[in-house]
Amino acid sequence: MAYIEHFSVKTFKQQLSERKISLAFQGIFSQDVLALIGKSLRNTPESRVIAKRLFAIVIEMAQNIHHYSAEKQYSEKDGRDIGVGIVAIAEDEDHYIITSGNCIIKTEVPPLIERANYINGLDADELKKFYREQRKMPQREGKPGANLGFIDMVRKSGNPIEINIKDYDETRSFFILSVKVNKEL
Repeated sequence: MAYIEHFSVKTFKQQLSERKISLAFQGIFSQDVLALIGKSLRNTPESRVIAKRLFAIVIEMAQNIHHYSAEKQYSEKDGRDIGVGIVAIAEDEDHYIITSGNCIIKTEVPPLIERANYINGLDADELKKFYREQRKMPQREGKPGANLGFIDMVRKSGNPIEINIKDYDETRSFFILSVKVNKEL
């Protein structure tokens, strides 16, 4: 029973409550997990529109983890390695805050920060134009997706994305991405 001394479910629950964290998941983001998250978000009291925005942003974050995490686990269901990470939804008086975290290779940090800063610096019209331009671009070699995730998150949330990078080990960093979604439309 020594493991119980190191991890207290009661303390963990108190921390979740104090920080108003309504959902937290760590692991492989399978279709089943995303379906459960979607079901949970349908109970968002503010509105169905807000619930859809939250779910869309969670999906973007889960796809980022799925494709780009430097930490992988084998999925029996998918028959391949899939990225591992964490997603949590918290709230304050005016916002829901969706945060994800996963390991990335250190060399990927500068381009991520540069892209986030660029996207955060665009106004709504510029963001729409950039989105259209990116959709027309050919898929990046060796990279899945259309490179629209950050753009979609800013457009759906109406707020900038926040990135925080923490050292993890010699070759990897821990990439933390947060997005606020206004409770009022």
